[in-house]
Amino acid sequence: MADLSGRPLRDTRPDRKLYSPRREHALLRKSAEQGLNVLVVGDRGSGKTTLLRQLALDLRDHDVPAVFVDGKLATNAYSFLELVRYQLGEAPNLLEAVRDRYIRAFQPRPNLGEAPILLDIIDSLRDPTGTQPRTVLLVDGVPSADEAHRLFGRLRDELWETPFTWIVAADERDRAALLRPPADAFFDRLIELAPFDEPEQLGLLRKRASVHDVRAVRPLLEASDGNPRRLLALARDALEGGTTVKDILDVRAERARAASELGRPASMLLAELEARGAASASDKDLLQSLGWTRSRAVQVFSELEKAGLVASETEKGPAGRPRKVYRPRDVVGTT
Repeated sequence: MADLSGRPLRDTRPDRKLYSPRREHALLRKSAEQGLNVLVVGDRGSGKTTLLRQLALDLRDHDVPAVFVDGKLATNAYSFLELVRYQLGEAPNLLEAVRDRYIRAFQPRPNLGEAPILLDIIDSLRDPTGTQPRTVLLVDGVPSADEAHRLFGRLRDELWETPFTWIVAADERDRAALLRPPADAFFDRLIELAPFDEPEQLGLLRKRASVHDVRAVRPLLEASDGNPRRLLALARDALEGGTTVKDILDVRAERARAASELGRPASMLLAELEARGAASASDKDLLQSLGWTRSRAVQVFSELEKAGLVASETEKGPAGRPRKVYRPRDVVGTT
């Protein structure tokens, strides 16, 4: 099988297939209806979240129970399972949770760490009557590679006994952990998100911006490498910022060159910032993507700001507290 450019799609496992973007939505829906667990892998910004949200709406329209779970909010296996329970409307209230933990603390049991608690949560998700309709869990992201392997590897037999079909979307960096035995046996199908081709990129741009001249935006298509998030970030700057595509690409190239002189961490953080448009050192999604602590992000942001590659401003955060937000600078400064 090949994609629209004629390149063969690489099958990383003999018992799984990789599919072209044109068939992804239909294949996921079919897999969900068949009760197959699916692992969806793609680069950051490749459209995993949008794909799962659209699939959730599609399944519900066809009377298939579906629940979207933002797995990136969880920090470990325990918080992930609690998050699943919450999204299903089955999580206990605060008083019940405190009571259960208090009782559990005084129950004599072997020192097995967190394992009994995880098994208790999974047990609460089972359907003892066998009458509950199977629900599709659309999981967008995993806590970490190690915790994901723990969930779908060591706890796979327990998860199999729950009345759910699991469709898990993960970043490319988490692929190895999720396909490492015994986690590999949990998933019946692997779908790899390939880069958007030109018609798909143009379709995305036409939804978000007024595009009439394909030749004018072709440099954007080439610079995005088929990554929809990167494409929209470029379009935001070039089509809405009142500057030419060439100017935007020239500025980005100069920023990237200057960041590379600061080192790989600076280049990594700048690339994330370019895709997001703005970010704070306290953004959990940013820290998880880079695998950094907040203090490390603060340090590298400071290096970028000192080099004149980013600018910062203080704004109110989600909880109303002030936070420092960084954005790429249009003009490269000097140290």
